Amino acid sequence: MNMAHSSPSLHGIDLNLLAAFDALSEEVSVTKAAARAGVTQSAMSHTLRRLRELLDDPILVRGRGGMVLTPRAEALRVPIRAALGDLSRALAEPVEFDPATSSRGFRLLAPDLFSIIVLPVLLQRLGREAPEVDLTVTPVPGLLATSLETGEVDLAIVPVQLDDEPFDQRTEPTRELRRRILFRDRMRCFVRLGHPAISTRQRMTMRAFTHASHLVVSPSGSGPSAVDRALERDGKRRRIAVRVPQFGTALAITAQSDLVLTAPSALTATPIAGTQLVSLAPPIPLPEHAITMVWHPRFSEDPGHRWFRDTLAELAGSLQTSQGRPRR
Repeated sequence: MNMAHSSPSLHGIDLNLLAAFDALSEEVSVTKAAARAGVTQSAMSHTLRRLRELLDDPILVRGRGGMVLTPRAEALRVPIRAALGDLSRALAEPVEFDPATSSRGFRLLAPDLFSIIVLPVLLQRLGREAPEVDLTVTPVPGLLATSLETGEVDLAIVPVQLDDEPFDQRTEPTRELRRRILFRDRMRCFVRLGHPAISTRQRMTMRAFTHASHLVVSPSGSGPSAVDRALERDGKRRRIAVRVPQFGTALAITAQSDLVLTAPSALTATPIAGTQLVSLAPPIPLPEHAITMVWHPRFSEDPGHRWFRDTLAELAGSLQTSQGRPRR
């Protein structure tokens, strides 16, 4: 691109217009965008008119269910938000990153399995080495790639089956994202102490497995799991009596019922699994999976981002070593 030719047009752009566009594209409402930006509705309406002149596009139009973005506005939404995020970080964050003195906040998207296992030791590390660093942990959203590209979130933790069949198609990392395996794991059967399905040899037979009622962790609340697909290939089925969205809930229910939970062996590191549950090898071969860390390459060389990635990788690796995973 010839920057000498293209840069004059940038001089005439008010940066506030781009910030207003970000609010309008996020809220898809003049009233809500005004509240988000802290201005009056009439001021935001005036800004919208300026944006329409600048882009030669209506930006917001009436649709069947209310206001909707035009195709051009939809196409600009992610790049403008990403550019604003880059500018904000460039102005606010020094080039060097010192965890001992930084007050930077990191946003991590992670399933509760990772939070249960890694978050306690991560918070201990932050308390010792980065006492002013803030952390926000939220569930993995459907638009993973967009959240990472715009910088709304720093990292995402995504479980992936190593036969390349993702756990959840909606959150499978796209090719332009960077991915690093934190640890590998296998599935185990968890049952309460004294469960009737446990044989005298402390093993789970196929007959006991298929005749038991099962508890499944399913964020979407429906659909077959890797266990069901493996059983189907073997001409067998199981009864799923309960579906819950989180592993923490599943462990608590399993400890107080005769349900069988087939879940990653990493859960053996949790207090409830270590004291109230028995972990058994499943009676059918199941694919190994990996817990991966995903981020956008735009942030690969950011010193703070790199420190956060390295810290998570170190902690996850040390936990796997101490627990002797993967268990077979």
